[in-house]
Amino acid sequence: MLTGVNSGVVGLLAAALYDPAFTAGVTNAASLVVAALAFVALTSWKTPAWAVVLGAAGAGALLL
Repeated sequence: MLTGVNSGVVGLLAAALYDPAFTAGVTNAASLVVAALAFVALTSWKTPAWAVVLGAAGAGALLL
């Protein structure tokens, strides 16, 4: 009965993230690169979230 609920929640969260955050925050190629590197750092490299936030903020201040 609840087998598809998890997929539905993930889809809803992805849609909620894309519409206001991604469309307003990623406005050019440089910001897309910063966002992609932050995502890779969190998921693949297992970097702590606080370090990714500081690194992305620094990269954004320098590049954007």
